Amino acid sequence: MNYLSSNIKFLRKQRKLSQQQLADDLGVKRSNIAAYETKNVEPRLALIHEMATYFGVALEDLVITDLKAEYIGGGKGRGARATGLPPTSVEEIVQLSGKIQRMLDGFKVFYEFKKNMNQHDGETPVGDIDNFLVFINHMLEYNRMIENIVTANAGRAAAAGPAAQEAVGTPVAAN
Repeated sequence: MNYLSSNIKFLRKQRKLSQQQLADDLGVKRSNIAAYETKNVEPRLALIHEMATYFGVALEDLVITDLKAEYIGGGKGRGARATGLPPTSVEEIVQLSGKIQRMLDGFKVFYEFKKNMNQHDGETPVGDIDNFLVFINHMLEYNRMIENIVTANAGRAAAAGPAAQEAVGTPVAAN
């Protein structure tokens, strides 16, 4: 089944964009966006690809997955993050943070190795690699800070009660 039209409308509304704003961002007319959302016209493949990139979803998901059901109901067991939509719970944020941490650690190890190799070979200026390593270290620190803030807020919400837990996306324990 083709969910393209409903997904365009859903993703646009999720990001609180008007049809005109989306049209401007994609370089098309507002009437084209309206036609795409009502199934009157299907965009060219290049524009579908551009939309997928713009919304941060896989091209395949944009066309054949009901993203609204995925986001709201976690359909097909894949959950909201599988579609590129933002995480909705503390656990999802912490899990995503862990993935980011591992990715950045991998980059750091690779570029430290590359720096050591280049110091011996004299190929690439070591300063460029040093700058990138500084950037990676900053990103690692920011990632840790975000994770700490999220988990601290969840802890405060747990102490404050069920209404506060729902506000930060922490599951409320049943009595």
